[in-house]
Amino acid sequence: MSTTNMQAESSSGKSFRWIILLLAFASFMFTFMSRFSWPPLIPVVGPVFQFTAAQAGSFMTAFYFGYILTQVPAGILSDRLGPRWILAGGLVLPGAMLFLMQYMVDYNQGFWLRFAMGLGAGAVMSAASRALTEWFPANERAVAWGVLMAAPSLGLLLPNFLVPIINQSIGWQGVMQVFGIASIVIGILVACFVRTADNSVKSSGNPFGGLKVVFTTKNLMILAAMGFSLMWAEIGLATWANAYFKQLGFSAKAGGMIMVVYGIGGVLAPPSSAFLVKKLGNMRKLVFWSFLIQIPLTIIFGYLQSYTVLMVMAFLLGYVSYLVNSPLNILVTDVAGKAWAATAIGSTNFIYQFAAMISPMVIGWTIDATGSFFSTWYIIAAGSLAGLILVSMLKMEEKAI
Repeated sequence: MSTTNMQAESSSGKSFRWIILLLAFASFMFTFMSRFSWPPLIPVVGPVFQFTAAQAGSFMTAFYFGYILTQVPAGILSDRLGPRWILAGGLVLPGAMLFLMQYMVDYNQGFWLRFAMGLGAGAVMSAASRALTEWFPANERAVAWGVLMAAPSLGLLLPNFLVPIINQSIGWQGVMQVFGIASIVIGILVACFVRTADNSVKSSGNPFGGLKVVFTTKNLMILAAMGFSLMWAEIGLATWANAYFKQLGFSAKAGGMIMVVYGIGGVLAPPSSAFLVKKLGNMRKLVFWSFLIQIPLTIIFGYLQSYTVLMVMAFLLGYVSYLVNSPLNILVTDVAGKAWAATAIGSTNFIYQFAAMISPMVIGWTIDATGSFFSTWYIIAAGSLAGLILVSMLKMEEKAI
């Protein structure tokens, strides 16, 4: 191959990686849109089917129960086969299940449809991380991950903004139609355009070799526990905030707008985390301060009743909470190495998701038992406190800054 052709191919590859990032971002965002289409509908659909608070919260648990089951297999397959079809399937299946939820007739049917949604969505994180590891060099990985990790917050923001509007126009069944079809369309685009990088380093030999690396490496286990703590706080708040706002007397639309502002803070946090890490010189310092500040902000949030003050506090809490996401996942891939990046992300995310399963139901039980949201904010803040302790235990050399 001539030098000119090699340079053209290199230039094309550099341009194409931004398409890969865009598709990975859209994929990750839509998995969050599918899961978080439910919390804004709890005050609307719950009374229709006479769900208790625990039952309504368990729809989130059902999603995450399915979600954790495919984390590790998807990571192993992504490392061996590449991310394309795993990423596409992780969008088409949840989209189809969400579309079918408009026809549910009782709690059990809805629960298992949410479970099936989770099975598909669980493949997306590890496949997306594999794509970024393949296509982006270490010196650009912080920026790429910063963009990718803005997707969860945007995936939370958009349902809180769109669901009340769509529900008012065409009903809660229409919400599930629109979100389901959109997820399927993105999955088809991924199948058409995502490909493996030419310099890809795929895993070989024992397909479970990466699991040994993950579960015998102390730093990876600490990072997994930190992710559990973070998810406990983020998902607990995202699931029950809308219901809390309703108890305060706010309309579904007004409560949704508070969570939109929370989501805006979360969207801005990951891209800015790369800048803050450079200023601090250390990812762990950013994670430490983020967890520390989350604790009082969360507790104060639960005492506020002014709509304006809640909007301001929601933005601050969303920003500080989601600063952790990007550096946490970069640290995981740095420790695991390129060949096992997806397996490590899938395995640690598997552990994270137990918090997402447990937190909504624990909070739902306390609400049912006490009839109030008073203890909710202390339960959420406990996750941030645990994360603060864990990051202090982490000992490692950072590679991607």
